[in-house]
Amino acid sequence: MPQAAIRQYEEEEVLPEGEISQQAPEKIVDESSVEQAPAKMSRKQRKKNKNQKEGEYYRYTIDKSDPDPWLVKHRFKLIAFVILLVGAIAGNFFYEKHVLDTQTRSYIADPVIGDLYYLDFRLMQDNLRPSEKFRMAKVTDITGDVVTLKFSSYFYLQEHELGEAIRYGQLRFGRFFQERRHDYKITELESMIDSGAITLARRPDGNMLDGNVVIPDKQFESKNKLFIPGKKENAAGEELLKLGGVMNDEQAYKQFSNSAAQGYAPGQVNLAQLYLTGKGVSKDEIEALAILKQAALQAHEPAVLKYTIICKQVESCTVEDFYQDLVKSGVNIKFSKAATAPK
Repeated sequence: MPQAAIRQYEEEEVLPEGEISQQAPEKIVDESSVEQAPAKMSRKQRKKNKNQKEGEYYRYTIDKSDPDPWLVKHRFKLIAFVILLVGAIAGNFFYEKHVLDTQTRSYIADPVIGDLYYLDFRLMQDNLRPSEKFRMAKVTDITGDVVTLKFSSYFYLQEHELGEAIRYGQLRFGRFFQERRHDYKITELESMIDSGAITLARRPDGNMLDGNVVIPDKQFESKNKLFIPGKKENAAGEELLKLGGVMNDEQAYKQFSNSAAQGYAPGQVNLAQLYLTGKGVSKDEIEALAILKQAALQAHEPAVLKYTIICKQVESCTVEDFYQDLVKSGVNIKFSKAATAPK
């Protein structure tokens, strides 16, 4: 086709200017802008719109500032209950403490061989190591109003460990207590309770305490069963003393007198003890010294130690003269000088 014809065809297809629509174009709505519109609203407005959409539905919230009505109603009862509970616990604690203190004072006022004392040794001796605080003592002899103690070979950091030593059976070992003796008057022991040096006194039932044996095993070994004059009477007197009572004390005096008359040293010591305490017989220290000397001349160690203790309390008695009499009789007195600790 000729170029002139093509040009003419194109010119004919162009619409006239007047035929173009004068209407404004419609505004296109962006859906994303509609969705993002609520984000531009304030927080209060969004909450309001949300509540309107929920209609009859609503959210329940708990105001924590309001107390529980049940607690408000019963608060005085709860407070009273707590006070009573705390009071009961405190009262029970102080009651048990009072019972133990009363028991301790009664045991020390009337001591028995084998009693155990809990000691706060910091109040008895200075220059102790930090771990050396509590110690146990055992009553090994009673001479009149003088009580002989032996301290344990071990120190403990806390007081309850003394009770654990009993429960673990440590007292059964012969070396648990030292050999050195320490003499105290009953009045001195009572003052040690007031100062806190003695915190507790306990008395075994036979050879048992807390379900454990507190007597060294060597004491259970079989003893010589040969007949010894005065031994039977001495044993009978000891059993009568355990029963207690005036009548039994008088009968015990008779048994010990028969035993001492036969030259049995333990019977002589027990008889002298009655003269020192005044049980079953009038109190007489001079007579007690004379009887103890008879047993000491037989090299009976308890008699030597008891005589030394009483002699120091009697003005007319001299310990040096007593030692010379023992030496002349051939008695070895080294143990009496080494076994008693100076105070």
